[in-house]
Amino acid sequence: MIKSIVPVVPVTKIEPTLEVLATVGFTLNWVHDPAGTNVRYGSVGHPDGHEIHLSESRGDGIGPVVVYFWSDNVDELAEQAGTTAEDQTWHTREFWLKDADGNSFRFGQRL
Repeated sequence: MIKSIVPVVPVTKIEPTLEVLATVGFTLNWVHDPAGTNVRYGSVGHPDGHEIHLSESRGDGIGPVVVYFWSDNVDELAEQAGTTAEDQTWHTREFWLKDADGNSFRFGQRL
């Protein structure tokens, strides 16, 4: 049975993306350099139990990509990130964060 889904986000470097995600509570779980070539793969986790993997290897795809998060209090998350959420015409309230690679992390709540 599937227990969880973990998106793998292609990044140039892990740290700039971690800085963006840290604004909504993510922290670094671990980083691994499997071939010793400074092409790293890491995990960031959220206190709510969610995880995202960040890969510096082009073998894991190229970006930018979009990761969407459903929230039960998007305004609180937006405030934590230093921004505001806005009502959208598609019946959600959302805010978006982007990293240096153009990856988009979207946070929404159904209206």
